[in-house]
Amino acid sequence: MTIDFWVEVISTTGTLLTSFYIFRKAINHKPSSIHVALSVLWCLTWALFYSLGPSWMPPLTIRIIYCTSSIVFIWKLQKTRMDTAVSAFLLSFGISYFLYFIVILPISFIFVPFLSAGYDVYSYVEFNEPIYLLFYTLVASFQFLLAYLFFKIRRFKNGFPFIFEKYTIIIVLIATGIILTIVSLFTTPRDSYENTYIILSLIVGVIIVGVGIYIWIRRSIKLFVKKQGITQNEELHQQEMDELRRELQRYKDNHETVRAANHNIVHRLTTAERTVLRLLEIVREYELPAETCEELTILLTDIRNMLEEYMAEVDRAKVNIKLPSTNIQMIDDLFELFAERFKNNGIDFNLKVNGSIIHMTDTMIAKSKLETLIGDHLQDALVAVNASKTPVRNVLAMIGAAGGCYEFSVHDSGIPFDLDTLTRLGTERVTTHGDKGGSGVGFMKTFETMRECRASLIITEKEPGSGFSKIVTIRFDNENKYIIETYRPDEFPPSDRYSVIGQG
Repeated sequence: MTIDFWVEVISTTGTLLTSFYIFRKAINHKPSSIHVALSVLWCLTWALFYSLGPSWMPPLTIRIIYCTSSIVFIWKLQKTRMDTAVSAFLLSFGISYFLYFIVILPISFIFVPFLSAGYDVYSYVEFNEPIYLLFYTLVASFQFLLAYLFFKIRRFKNGFPFIFEKYTIIIVLIATGIILTIVSLFTTPRDSYENTYIILSLIVGVIIVGVGIYIWIRRSIKLFVKKQGITQNEELHQQEMDELRRELQRYKDNHETVRAANHNIVHRLTTAERTVLRLLEIVREYELPAETCEELTILLTDIRNMLEEYMAEVDRAKVNIKLPSTNIQMIDDLFELFAERFKNNGIDFNLKVNGSIIHMTDTMIAKSKLETLIGDHLQDALVAVNASKTPVRNVLAMIGAAGGCYEFSVHDSGIPFDLDTLTRLGTERVTTHGDKGGSGVGFMKTFETMRECRASLIITEKEPGSGFSKIVTIRFDNENKYIIETYRPDEFPPSDRYSVIGQG
């Protein structure tokens, strides 16, 4: 192997290792020692391939192959989202080259006396001198050192939170198409700097920029459609809430009427009992005929029995709210079961059904899995409300079509989620109210179902004192996302596992 070969290996290895280091710090990821070893081996392998690359393959092509395969490698190794892997790696690759050019200028000034000795300005640069090994070793070392020192700055210690935003991949692709073209043109040897290579570089750059613009247009359209769906959902939910408030007021009015009637009847029966007792005492005092005494005694017994039976009936009486049917017997029975449990715990429960649930189980989710979702999240709502000290004790379940998708949602007035619970949902069994009966198993099953059905989990946090404290929605939108809609978005650390949306 010649000296110029090892010069190329050292230079390429320094750029690639710096890229991987910047990637790791940018997403604030702490890899295991095995992952670090695999990454170093990957960089060395590609540095050798780049240095031994066939003369017919332009360096730009090798860079594109390397970037593409490295993105897939990182995506598989770290189980991160594909758009995050693309954004973070391309950005890291660009920053690494930027640091390379920053370092090479001052070091070149230092080495000018040694590198220019005997150099003919009209000849090509030859890298077969041993001093170039030292030169590019220093460049690679300082390149990595600059990246290390950059992330020691307090502002950047936690990486680049914007990496996890959806718009990042659009900006990075457009910038990469421009930068990759410029770098390729600047780093191409003069003997191969021909029109064909320039045209190829421009074509690749335009393609990458075009991909970024295409993603931007596609996501803009999807965002517009999604906003329309969200607006429709909010309108539907608001209509349902208004109807539920009116229905609840009617139940309260009826309850007051029945309570007043009960009080009146009990009072009158008690008065009748006391009247009969006085008559019985008079009969006994004046020694009236025994038949009269027996009749009064029987009447008194009847009144007492009537009062006891009436009170027993009142105790057993329930406000029978007729739940809407899903036309699936097992699911109807499940809702009836929880309606009884909520009633026994003094919790107002309502159910709304929209569209065909049979079609939902035929096309979106198996009936058995839907039953599990319903049972798990209604049980969570029951535990959360019982753990709360608020006088408002309400649970609302909604199932069926909403805004172009099928979904199942549970609104409850129970205790809110802890921040730590929300950030770790789906990774392990976590719960906000473990001491009140919560186990965290339900959400683990929910995330399994989400992956199988490509459904999204949307958890909406409401500000304290706004009625329902939270809403848990499983939406069958074929996106498999975890979204947190909250009034406290600044408290959540950035992550590629979930998206945080602030409430206006």
